[in-house]
Amino acid sequence: MTKYVARIIALSLCMAAMLATARPSHAIDFYEIEIYDTDTAPAGHLQLELHSNTTSTATGQLAKSQMDVYQVHETLEGTYGVVRWLEVGQYFATAKLSNGDYEYSGSRTKIHFGIPQTFEWPVQFGGNIELDYMRRAAEVNPLTLELRPIAGANYKDFRLVADFAFIDPFSGPQAHRGFQFEPSGELIYKLNRWVSPALEYYGDMGPIQPLPKVQEQQHFIVPALNFDFIPQLELNLGVGIGVTRASNGVFLKSIIGWTF
Repeated sequence: MTKYVARIIALSLCMAAMLATARPSHAIDFYEIEIYDTDTAPAGHLQLELHSNTTSTATGQLAKSQMDVYQVHETLEGTYGVVRWLEVGQYFATAKLSNGDYEYSGSRTKIHFGIPQTFEWPVQFGGNIELDYMRRAAEVNPLTLELRPIAGANYKDFRLVADFAFIDPFSGPQAHRGFQFEPSGELIYKLNRWVSPALEYYGDMGPIQPLPKVQEQQHFIVPALNFDFIPQLELNLGVGIGVTRASNGVFLKSIIGWTF
């Protein structure tokens, strides 16, 4: 037991040392504020989602430079279930840009999968691979690759999901600097058959080597509600609250989806 405790302490000290280094961070993805789970769309079914995200406030120069204050982002996502454990998707993103015009921002393509399990494991695993090709007017790093390992587990009426997104910009000011780490996750409680409260988390810790200072990273806590009125409908509403100087603000998010 002592050996495992020593390993945990050593890992914690390493993480603290990494967090103490300084380098500017990026920002969370305000076009798609969503937690990916290990399940996928049913095979042969089409799912359409509308992501609506609005930054309502940002306090401080650092937060205003990273949160796109008062911008409105609308993203339409189409997902098709290929087989029981695999889906493919396409995003079309729009935004009210800094010049005041509401314009098309770019597109994204994803492959999302869950790892099939022969036995009933306590933890489920999956992943998401995404290629983003955005307009330079809307995104400082227009071409990026995302690799997102996913883990999830159930305990009674609770569901815990963790996403570990690694972003590699191919163009823009942060290209060729290695992967950026953007963790996220949620804890869901099945209150009844109609509603499931959740506590979501979204972060952008910046380039892995070296990591920025904690106050230069973005970390948001998002109380949210998931409604399950009918099986075909997906409805998620949340309010994001920033907890660092780089994320000192509030945003509103909603996801409305329908499975055909």
